[in-house]
Amino acid sequence: MIQRILYMFAFCVVCMALTPLFFPAPAYSQKAPDEYKSLYDSGNCPKALEAINKKLEDFYTARVDNKRVPIRFITMKEAAKRADLKELFRNRKAESFFIEENPEISSLHVYAARCYFKLSNLDYSLNHYVQALRFKKVEKKDDVIYYEMAQVYKKGKFFNAYVNNLETASSLNRDNYSYSLELGKALARTDQKKRAIVHLERYINSADEAVSSELYLMLGNLYEDIAKYLETEKYYIKYLEKKPDDGYIQFALGYLAFMRTGNYPLALRSFDKALQFLPEGEKFRISKTYEYKADIALQELDFDSAVRYYSETITYQDKISDEIKNKQSEIDDLSAKIRTLKSLLLREENFEKYEEYENLLDKKGKKELELKQIRHEYTKLNAGKVRWSIAYSLERMDKLKEAIRYYRDSIAFDYNPNQAREKIINLELKIKRGY
Repeated sequence: MIQRILYMFAFCVVCMALTPLFFPAPAYSQKAPDEYKSLYDSGNCPKALEAINKKLEDFYTARVDNKRVPIRFITMKEAAKRADLKELFRNRKAESFFIEENPEISSLHVYAARCYFKLSNLDYSLNHYVQALRFKKVEKKDDVIYYEMAQVYKKGKFFNAYVNNLETASSLNRDNYSYSLELGKALARTDQKKRAIVHLERYINSADEAVSSELYLMLGNLYEDIAKYLETEKYYIKYLEKKPDDGYIQFALGYLAFMRTGNYPLALRSFDKALQFLPEGEKFRISKTYEYKADIALQELDFDSAVRYYSETITYQDKISDEIKNKQSEIDDLSAKIRTLKSLLLREENFEKYEEYENLLDKKGKKELELKQIRHEYTKLNAGKVRWSIAYSLERMDKLKEAIRYYRDSIAFDYNPNQAREKIINLELKIKRGY
């Protein structure tokens, strides 16, 4: 029984010594033998792996310095002594990561890693990449290995490892700005906004080719996320230089310039372009655009322009209000049809009618969701505040009767109702007195 245990232990030791044969690691092309390289280039990865593993097996089989002689060749007494697991554990020595400079073995591991990656065997691919690095001193051109390792981690959905290896590749080869581009795009979707900005700006400031408008937009959004609004404004402007007909970003830039940076001239220019390029169906944004233009005019005491823009705002508010009424009417009609069908189904079994009943329920649910979204948008249109502002502007223009009408409208929308009533009383007295 003891002898069987000793044999099993010896077998394990031999297996550990031969581990590199079965768990390959990456390497990159340095001086690749034509056979496996040509097989890889032709897309025949299985055959390329056969050639690579044969060469690796020959290499590792010849390396005996760190291997133990199988116990079956040792006397029982000596074997018992060597089989002391506690002693083996206490006396173990960790091998350094770097083994030796061997371009051929490093290259073999790299091509093995590439083959396994193409065959979607990610664990073996990573093992070979790591082993490839153990047979060479890392230098600038090894950014390729770390980049390829990053792609393995990306495919395996190990995001942090993907980013770390990509950053290592970038640090090795600072001249390859495409690494910064990929890093910036990857980090932009995380909470690491500042790291994303650093990489994207590094690419934009150094790349030879023309920068896409989407990168300027991405940087603008990132700076807005970290509340750096002047930088946001700068990159939105750069984006719009390339795509001036994007009404949505024109609106966003106008809002930013008005609400965040106080650049009213830029805000007004952007709002005018937003009105030019926004689709007619974008009633909410168009209404808000007129509202913001009116707010600016009111702050600059241009009451006539304020009234004109606020009136345009109300026009679109009324369109949305009509849309709400129409949507509610559609829902009411569907509810009536559903009740009729339900009464019929309770009296008799009719599969076709039941299917129609289910379809109507589904349609009604969608309409109700749409109605809820429209009503939510409508609440953000500040209907009461807009009418109060028109009333105030008309009052300052001495158009008192019209002002009273809009103060009453603001009461109907429950905006400053007490102050509005006081205003109405005072204006009526003023009209009666004539001064």
